Amino acid sequence: MTGVIMRKIKTFFINGLVMTVTTILISLIGVWFSVYISNKIGTETMGLFQLIMSVYSFAITFATSGINLASTRLVAQALGVGESSAVKGAMKRCMAYSMFFGLLGALLLFAFSDFIGTYWLDNKLTILPLRVMAVSLPFIGMTSAINGYFTAVRRVIKNASVQITEQLVKIVLTIMLLTVFAPKRLDYVCVALVLAGIVSEIISFICSFILYKLDSRQYKTKKRQNKGLTQKMLAIALPIAISSYLRTGLLTAKNLLVPIRLLKYGLTKSQAYTAFGMLHGIVLPVVLFPTAFLTSFSNLIIPELAECQAQNSNIKESKRVHYIINRAFQITLAFSIGAAGIFFCFSTHFSSVVSADADAAFYIMLFAPLVPIMYFDGVVDSMLKGLNEQVSSMRYNIIDSFVSMVLVFFLLPIFGVKGYVFIIFLSEVLNAALSLNRLILKTKLSFNVVRFVIKPAFCIALSGFVVKALDFNLLSKLPVIIECCLLTIFTLIIYILLLVITKTFSKEDISWLKGIFS
Repeated sequence: MTGVIMRKIKTFFINGLVMTVTTILISLIGVWFSVYISNKIGTETMGLFQLIMSVYSFAITFATSGINLASTRLVAQALGVGESSAVKGAMKRCMAYSMFFGLLGALLLFAFSDFIGTYWLDNKLTILPLRVMAVSLPFIGMTSAINGYFTAVRRVIKNASVQITEQLVKIVLTIMLLTVFAPKRLDYVCVALVLAGIVSEIISFICSFILYKLDSRQYKTKKRQNKGLTQKMLAIALPIAISSYLRTGLLTAKNLLVPIRLLKYGLTKSQAYTAFGMLHGIVLPVVLFPTAFLTSFSNLIIPELAECQAQNSNIKESKRVHYIINRAFQITLAFSIGAAGIFFCFSTHFSSVVSADADAAFYIMLFAPLVPIMYFDGVVDSMLKGLNEQVSSMRYNIIDSFVSMVLVFFLLPIFGVKGYVFIIFLSEVLNAALSLNRLILKTKLSFNVVRFVIKPAFCIALSGFVVKALDFNLLSKLPVIIECCLLTIFTLIIYILLLVITKTFSKEDISWLKGIFS
């Protein structure tokens, strides 16, 4: 491997570490915040709020309309072929695009909030929160474009500082507003949560824009190099936007259908909201928390692979592409299988930290085997986007969402919450299988099942068995969150040792990791 490639990989991993630390911090705050809100407003209100957020996520999809990927790819490609003067021209177009869709999304959400609250959510108390949400959409759209820029130029620490600031502002405002509105009407509680989010989004945009203006001064604009940028931007963003509308629309429809179809099963509206709030407000945030360690690297894979493709059109013969993907496979699966084993072995400990509801432990243990598939699918999706296969990725997401929505309609009245859990499993497996198949066809890579899956699974199973067999009685006297952390650390130490002993991570891999940080 040449020194240039090694330096690039070092930069990739250093940026990844910065983003990972930030994402972990934000995710920790996010999980704690979800638990705090759930305890403050109850799982029933949390369920209703999650339904409001499903509508909001579709509005955000419309406001961003694929601009994050477009700005990342345009800037990365410009730098990859040495046309840094095209960076500012690309960003001007991306900002204008995001402002247009953000304003249009805000107007549509405000105009149709009465209809959505009355007929879609079947609760008029949701109308006011939806109207308030509309204000944030233009700012979210433009921030998305700027985030794509910082990802492309690999100056992620600026993104990190803005994200942490946004989260802190949101938490402080939420606590203050909930203290005032918690005893009031349900819609006031939802407005309090929404308002805190809006103010934090506006502050995030202002900070991001200032940092972008300061950072982009190094790039000089040449009009002749700006030709064709609008067409390139639209060619990337619009297919993603259209497919995102379909996918998020189907996902939103599915989420809105869940409580309605659970009513057909025989649950009351309160029970349906509580079940939905339990799964989407507590259990899934917990099992998805470790993705904080992977999300940063998966986002950075996009500009890395986009740059590779700009320099070498024959991806199937690109050693750098093969190297990046193989390492990503190895790290992602070793990490996610380890996380799955820990959740499975210590589900009661994790549930005690986040919820007093005994069902939480059961669902955390139930979702544990799905963890590697969910984590791996996210990384594979990022690889496809970096290789200009974003349309394929979104096509699979649309298929997955459509199948899920149809199954929700037919299975929930028969099987209830058990049916919904089965649908989540089927959805994740289907999406991951389609995405991985496309990536292998695109790159002609082989997938080492023994090294990437079987060995890590054996190592974590043995690690969990050893820690549980040792039965650390002294730990039970500690606060449950400390006990949970120590059990996790002990299991991870044994797991890592076993990975080395079984040569899942060889001496070459260890030397490679040392080289990254030397």
